[in-house]
Amino acid sequence: MLHAIIDIGSNTIRMAVYRIEGRSFELLLKRKHTVGLAGYLDHGRLVREGIEKTVKILRGFMDFIATFAIPHVHAFATAALRSAKNSRAATEEITRRSGVHIRIISGAEEAAYDFIGATASIAHADGIMVDIGGGSTEIIHYRAHEMRGRWSLPLGSLALSKAYVAGLLPTSAECAEICAAVERVLDDASDVRRLRAAHMVGMGGVLSSASRMHGLLYPEETPRLLRVAHLPAMIERFGSGQKLSECDTAVLLRSAPDRLHTIIPGMVIAHTLADTFAAVDILYSDSGVREGYIWKEIIGVEE
Repeated sequence: MLHAIIDIGSNTIRMAVYRIEGRSFELLLKRKHTVGLAGYLDHGRLVREGIEKTVKILRGFMDFIATFAIPHVHAFATAALRSAKNSRAATEEITRRSGVHIRIISGAEEAAYDFIGATASIAHADGIMVDIGGGSTEIIHYRAHEMRGRWSLPLGSLALSKAYVAGLLPTSAECAEICAAVERVLDDASDVRRLRAAHMVGMGGVLSSASRMHGLLYPEETPRLLRVAHLPAMIERFGSGQKLSECDTAVLLRSAPDRLHTIIPGMVIAHTLADTFAAVDILYSDSGVREGYIWKEIIGVEE
């Protein structure tokens, strides 16, 4: 059977179409719009422009779904809609005008889906999984391939970019401010600050782009494995406030064409967390929240 999974995130709105048969599934198509929904929060409320953009995109998705008679449609929203003070009213309006019934998933649910979706790619029995989104960061601690703890922190690459970065790319001083903001959140999350693991698994668009950038700058390294020791040099290279060389501009455009304003703040989040956890590497996983949703809610598996 064909299923359309719509993921309304803080930075992007995505639709993925899967063929699901029994306990196996195949990705057939992906569509993505970079909206930056977290940037449309004003004093904690999702403003009219954010609602209109979301409705327009979802209507386009529904036209596609109707054209190909896809029988099953699932839609969920994460941090931007979840944290909005007018979340219920905004979600109800978007549903009424687009025809897409949206489920707001909690941070704990998002982390659980992430873990289930990425389980197949976990190379080490013990570690920490991190999904850096536009409005929040989901963290999972696991041992012997089993989840031991999960947290959702108010650390988003888009939210921090909006709060601390004046231009397209941050300066060294702005990177320092972002790092300090992450540290303050960790001060209020003592359980997370105490976590230690040599290996991390990374998910989401920020770490996807960072992984591509790492591969371009360090081609001798294992694909998708980002060395934490390289992160400070990468951040300084693109987040110093200095004019980029032609070569560096090409690397940035190749690795993060749709995340130019969030990639460096996201990498600062990643490095601050990795440094806190004493991690030496971050393995990027393609599978995450959508695949976890399929396993848990459609196929039906336990965490």
